[in-house]
Amino acid sequence: MSREHTAQPSATGTFRSGTVHVGRAQSLLDRAHRERPPTDLVMTPEQLHKRNLNRALAAVRRPRTSMLVRTPVEVAGRIAGDDRTVLDRLDRRRLLDDVLADPPDAVERLRAVVGSDLAAAAERVEVLREERLLLTGRNPEREAAVRDICAQLPSVVAADTRDAFDGIRAVERTVRERAAGFLGPGAVIEAATERLRATDGDAWTGAFPSVERVTLAGVSTLGTPLLDFLDALAATTDTGVHLYLRAGTGPQIAARLDERLLAEDAGGRSCNVRAPTLESLVDATVTELVARTRDEEARAVAALVDGVLQSGVSPSDIAVVARDADAYERHLARAMSVYGRHLSVWTQLDLDRSLPYRLVVATCDLLAAAATDDVDAATLCRPLRLQWTAPRGTGSSPVSRAGLSAVERAIGDGEPASLSEWTERLLREVDSDETARRRVLGLVNWCRQQPTTPAPEDVVGVLGPIADAFDDNVLPKRADRDGPDYTETARTARAVERVAGVDGDDHLLRETRAKYDDWLARSHVERSWETVRDVLDAIATARPGRREHDNAERIDVLDATDTWLRTYPYVVAVGFVDGEWPRRPRGALPAEFRTAVVDGDSQAARRLGVRGAWTEAREYDHLADAVSTASAHLVVTRFTEDVDGVAYQRSPLLDGLEPAVVGADEYNRLIAGAGLPDRLAATDETEVVR
Repeated sequence: MSREHTAQPSATGTFRSGTVHVGRAQSLLDRAHRERPPTDLVMTPEQLHKRNLNRALAAVRRPRTSMLVRTPVEVAGRIAGDDRTVLDRLDRRRLLDDVLADPPDAVERLRAVVGSDLAAAAERVEVLREERLLLTGRNPEREAAVRDICAQLPSVVAADTRDAFDGIRAVERTVRERAAGFLGPGAVIEAATERLRATDGDAWTGAFPSVERVTLAGVSTLGTPLLDFLDALAATTDTGVHLYLRAGTGPQIAARLDERLLAEDAGGRSCNVRAPTLESLVDATVTELVARTRDEEARAVAALVDGVLQSGVSPSDIAVVARDADAYERHLARAMSVYGRHLSVWTQLDLDRSLPYRLVVATCDLLAAAATDDVDAATLCRPLRLQWTAPRGTGSSPVSRAGLSAVERAIGDGEPASLSEWTERLLREVDSDETARRRVLGLVNWCRQQPTTPAPEDVVGVLGPIADAFDDNVLPKRADRDGPDYTETARTARAVERVAGVDGDDHLLRETRAKYDDWLARSHVERSWETVRDVLDAIATARPGRREHDNAERIDVLDATDTWLRTYPYVVAVGFVDGEWPRRPRGALPAEFRTAVVDGDSQAARRLGVRGAWTEAREYDHLADAVSTASAHLVVTRFTEDVDGVAYQRSPLLDGLEPAVVGADEYNRLIAGAGLPDRLAATDETEVVR
């Protein structure tokens, strides 16, 4: 059957391995019931999707003993039955840096694609590796499809694409030879696929004997290793396979499933499911609000939220959604403070810029210098400038800035010295501020008591009390000086929790201890505070922080990607300007090659996976999630120019919503605090689904 004569699509379809559903994630909730052992296994790509699914089940009071929620890697790990470790991004980067620093000849081909300094391009090389795996799963037939596509591209683009694939193939071969474990999640999934086929499904029934149905949900990208795993599961067991795909990327993924699986009978056949219209996803009244600048947009949003709250709506029933919440946090916080309203921004914590993190790093630097008797004045005083206090006991205040400056002036730049020599200098040369001098001496004496070659347990044992002392002695005083919304205090408290919290495993010092221990065991590094500092920095910059919020009584501000399966009666979705929502497609492979794969105009192209970031369909995914979050009223907002007067156009994504636009008179009345627009004021409370 030709592609032109396929049947009209519906919201559900089938492919060789199972059933596809598009835009119907809410129906997952109906499948949860009370049953043990569980019969449903739901795989979600990220922990935030798992969190949102569990939250949604709790909101509708559904028992969920019948449902296991796991990530694909967790599932594959049980199937693979392999005790090898999974290299995280830091381990892969370390191996990759080694390879790129002294590259084999075949790796040299990457220079034409990423530049002459391969080591400086390590992050892009890692993205290229991930994109190749997503496209082909290292399958020879799919690799041949890449060559077929290149044959149709301009010569320079074709050469760059071939160089990228050949160079990455050489990189991966070299890294795999040097790695002691799985290179990453894709390798674990590949191992699970091989074991499923080798055991004819027995590995599955041994790991999940009660599971009758497996669902993959919440993905905008379906990588080839995961697709092959689901195909092997369907072929070797009686387990049903369901894909719950998202509104924008779902139809594109579904349309080429059989051809990606290299099915002999695919012949142009496609699983033809339609993208739901925005109108079908929105149950709420929709209003559009237009402001001149982003700051004025934030002021209008603040006035609107304040008006809704004054009408008696609970803060927990309102959410502000942005394509990128970071771009709006400062503007919204400033605008909300005028009304005495506060925000809870669900966004990544910029950990490496936070005061608690900088304090721990400065302490590491001082201990590292002390181990070699090479402590200069700046290194000695930096922890105190970052409000170091003695870790034993409470009630100690940070040294005053004026007092510390007086000590620094007294000791001057000075030559680097040992801690013992610094003790003598401080006693002999400093008489300007006795309190400050005692604090510096206290820091020196504390350092002298610490190990010079730290063991893994010293990471938490030495640095943990520093963070605890900051929490006890510094944070309360920062709260006293903070504004009425306690924004800075809340952010700093989050950073303390992230650095050395007491609950869970996702805390920097414990992660650093584990990674330091692992690298020492493999003889990758030497025991030193300098190494500890490097590991701290690598983890903090690679994983800048968990998504978390400060106070449930505040107004939630979320990235659009976080709204999957969430519900609020009132949603204000901000920033609907072209270029910000939707964002432009991006990727590491040459743009012309990506376009050929996305367009899928050849059989070769349809055999390859598509990364979500390569198409604006992923932006539609986020839009669909955001607008379907509102159950009573959805307000979409935008601005028309930036601070320099450059014009911004309305996002084309709004074309399918057809909202009623707030007129100039009502807008001015809102900004003046004279009342909500009539459409919002008239929202019937019976429409609010709690």
